[in-house]
Amino acid sequence: IQNLAFCVFLYPEGPNGGLWAFSTTILFHVFQRWKIMSCKMRIEQLKQTICKENEEMAKNSEWLLRIKDENQKLYRRAQRHQEKKEKIQRHNRKLGELVEKRNFDLRGQHEHLANLRRSHVLELTSVIFPIEEVKIGMRDPADVSSESDNAMTSSTVSKLAEARRTTYLSGRWVCDDHNGDTSISITGPWITLPSNGDYSAYYNWVEEKKTTQGPEMEHNNPAYTISAALCYATQLANILSHILDVNLPKKLYNSEFCGENLSRKKFTWAVKKLNANILYLCFSQHVNLDFLHPLHTLRNLMYLVSPETEHLGRSGPFEVSADLEDSMEFVDPSGAGETDESGDEHISDEETDLGTDWENLPSPRFCDIPSQTAEMLQSQGTQASQPIAASSSAGGMISSAAASVTSWFKAYTGHR
Repeated sequence: IQNLAFCVFLYPEGPNGGLWAFSTTILFHVFQRWKIMSCKMRIEQLKQTICKENEEMAKNSEWLLRIKDENQKLYRRAQRHQEKKEKIQRHNRKLGELVEKRNFDLRGQHEHLANLRRSHVLELTSVIFPIEEVKIGMRDPADVSSESDNAMTSSTVSKLAEARRTTYLSGRWVCDDHNGDTSISITGPWITLPSNGDYSAYYNWVEEKKTTQGPEMEHNNPAYTISAALCYATQLANILSHILDVNLPKKLYNSEFCGENLSRKKFTWAVKKLNANILYLCFSQHVNLDFLHPLHTLRNLMYLVSPETEHLGRSGPFEVSADLEDSMEFVDPSGAGETDESGDEHISDEETDLGTDWENLPSPRFCDIPSQTAEMLQSQGTQASQPIAASSSAGGMISSAAASVTSWFKAYTGHR
């Protein structure tokens, strides 16, 4: 058809005019029919496409409706969550205000409790256990040595004085201004302790008393003063632990220093525990660590109960100084390294802390098995084990155990 149309286009009149005109007319009609058919096919394709698109649109519409429903549900859910969030926020704000109020009340109660504890401690230490510093009229050994030796230079004197006021503490040498020139009294000026923690006069007097007897040993007795002061210090430390609500690391009884004359090991061990408890109380009340010394028993107590202690009566967590803990070993200035003549062994925390707290409980009453039962056990056990021992030892053990249980049960029921 295209070729014919091309020929008609080239030769519109043609060699034979009439026949060519008829041919062109037929060709035109054929072309028009072909065009109509192609349009119908296209229309059909468009209808199919429209039908498919309508189906897709219907599906998309359903999907859109479903998404809208889900979005509405999510929106309503989001609104509910928003309401819950606002409600939780309001509740949290109320709780925050309540917690802040409770914290404020708690701080007030802590302050009131601290003031109450402080007043009780100050009343205790002012009425019952007053602690004061007493000056001792002692001459510096450096001065005495300088007078005895006129050739001694001033530098040597100063070095001796400095050495006398120096203490080895926590792996280093520190200056101690209270090394022997003062003493600390408790409950009165007649009961004192050396401020440097040198209690060697106690066990020196105990050792001297073993060899020398007489009334003069009882009258001139430094051990009574030292033991009384340490006893009062122990009582004060235990009472302070109760008032301040602090659990002491070492158990030390009030009568630890009130009994018979203690040996050197027992005495030094008890003093060490007392110093540890006092330092622990000082740590709990945030006493300035520069004022503390592991050997100064009453001086540490004096700093603890001083009205100038800012945090006296506080409660809460605290930090223990590791340096002072490492320096808790008691140093015997007069007999370091000597053995105790009493022959006592090393005293542990378990021996001193729990020795008098054990309670003897009555032993439970069990049903006594008659002697006949024991004989039956032995006879039946041997009879049962002889044939079985030839086969296996395990079987003999099982059978003897069964026979023992049976005989015990028979004897028990017969006894009842």
